[in-house]
Amino acid sequence: MPAQAARKRTSARTGDGGGPRVVLHADDLGLNRAVNEGVFQGLRQGLLTSASLLANAPHAAEALAEWNDLLHEQTAGQLPSAELRRQLHDPRQPFDLGIHLNLTQGRPLIGSRYPAELLDRAGRFPGPFALFGRLRGVSTPFAAQIEAELCRQVEFMLDHGRRPTHLNGHQYVEMMPALAPVVPRIVEKYAIPAVRAPVERRAWPASFSPGFRGANAGLALVKRFYAAKFRREIDRRGIVHPDAFFGSSHAGCIDLPLIARFLARPRFSLGEIALHPGCAAQDGPCDVDDGWRDPLAAARPHELELLLAPQLAELFLRQRLKLGRVGGLAA
Repeated sequence: MPAQAARKRTSARTGDGGGPRVVLHADDLGLNRAVNEGVFQGLRQGLLTSASLLANAPHAAEALAEWNDLLHEQTAGQLPSAELRRQLHDPRQPFDLGIHLNLTQGRPLIGSRYPAELLDRAGRFPGPFALFGRLRGVSTPFAAQIEAELCRQVEFMLDHGRRPTHLNGHQYVEMMPALAPVVPRIVEKYAIPAVRAPVERRAWPASFSPGFRGANAGLALVKRFYAAKFRREIDRRGIVHPDAFFGSSHAGCIDLPLIARFLARPRFSLGEIALHPGCAAQDGPCDVDDGWRDPLAAARPHELELLLAPQLAELFLRQRLKLGRVGGLAA
């Protein structure tokens, strides 16, 4: 499907057509208790509409159990944010819960079937740069094992009674060339309604704010290149996604002025803002030692404060923006 047709299809399925909708999304659910607590605060008391689960993370099962409680509260109209959400035309449907595909942190769910060549000496996933180097080009002899691991991560959610509403990648692994053929197969196999297309408009100049961050600007260009290729591929296959994205250049440092800049002249029907909220770090030594150190731990409380701040709601109301869902795109 041509990219233009895919965008039209996306726009046609974002709700009532009465103005832009915005998905406020939290990555990394399950990473640790501090992240879980922050994400659920953002959903109950703030304006979060979406999250994605790290299925192999230490606290993933706890997160799924609490998700069931959250949906009961949402259905019963018991959320503290219910009235504000009504003013922002939040859809009357469950919050999004997607799968956050992960090959860069923790251990594989398929155990010894996963290739040792793609693990560190302790049997854990390597970081994103090490993984990228080991996968190299667009093909890899480990494609079948990688696909088996990613499928098992989706099945972890299914085993707990929760079907993913969308798919995205931890540390943007879904954009790596070797995974380009794998992600569409997973989407089709499990009938996942939508994916993230992390193409950020003006990502390079935006990466300098706040402050001059040269390394971040270089990484933003690399992400933008691979994100554009990934979006072309999923558009070609007719896989739907939000038609605007913000957050790839600002992990851990998103604030109200940055969001206001993204939303100043919305050129989208459904836009996604990727956030990383959490409470004050409370990792146990076992989590950290087993590859679950959180590089965003110090920044997460600031993004949680943003989600709870009345100024964010005022911005949405002032610009007549509505809250949205990713999972409803292909409904």
